[in-house]
Amino acid sequence: MGIIDWLNTNSGAVIAIAAVVLVGIIGYYAYLTWRLLKTNNTPEIAISLRPHEAHIHCVMLCIENIGTGAARNVQFQTDLSFKPDGERALEDVNFLRNGIDYLGPGQKKEHFLVSVIGKLNELKKTPLEIGVTYTDSVEMAHQRAFHLDFGENEGYARVGKPPLFEIAEATQKLQEDVNSIATGSRKPVILTEPLFEHSIRNHTNFLEKRISQFPHNIQSKILQKVDFLIQDQDREIHQKSQNDETETDANSS
Repeated sequence: MGIIDWLNTNSGAVIAIAAVVLVGIIGYYAYLTWRLLKTNNTPEIAISLRPHEAHIHCVMLCIENIGTGAARNVQFQTDLSFKPDGERALEDVNFLRNGIDYLGPGQKKEHFLVSVIGKLNELKKTPLEIGVTYTDSVEMAHQRAFHLDFGENEGYARVGKPPLFEIAEATQKLQEDVNSIATGSRKPVILTEPLFEHSIRNHTNFLEKRISQFPHNIQSKILQKVDFLIQDQDREIHQKSQNDETETDANSS
């Protein structure tokens, strides 16, 4: 009873403490919700040097948004006078010079930068420094810096053909087949008989062609042996048929 009396006496203080705890819990969950929304709507710009899918000696400059939110007003800070191939400067890369207005999640831009054939040792001496600034959907600013080394992909090799090349080759082969059928240079085979009969007829034609290549006396011997085999098979089939009829009559009686 003492606890109940104490609660009745101090009910105001208990309510105040409970209200403070409740406000704290609500505030904590609000903070967690804000963090979750922020995480799910935050862009992340990544800049890298990658070998071309088909020609691994060609280096591509890749700008990609690997985050979950859209990046806006993407601006780059680098030495635009830098010439990785000795001829073209980075100022020729439009998005490095003018920036990118919008880059959605998963979107990327690639630009051929340089072929490393005969230039790799020289390129490794001068890494490319690129800084990037951008804003998210709530106008919060973000800033990143990237140190790009041309020697990172040294020794890179690819096994097999790239998937896009395999698809392109298969498509080209299909187009050639369709074109051959359309122009009449290759006609489709349309079977008007069961497949088994078609295979037997093709095999028979092949044997006839092979037999015709032998001298006439050998052809006669081969045909005689074939006749004997056919007669033997006929006798076996006829005998089997008679035996089956006999067994049927015996069972019925």
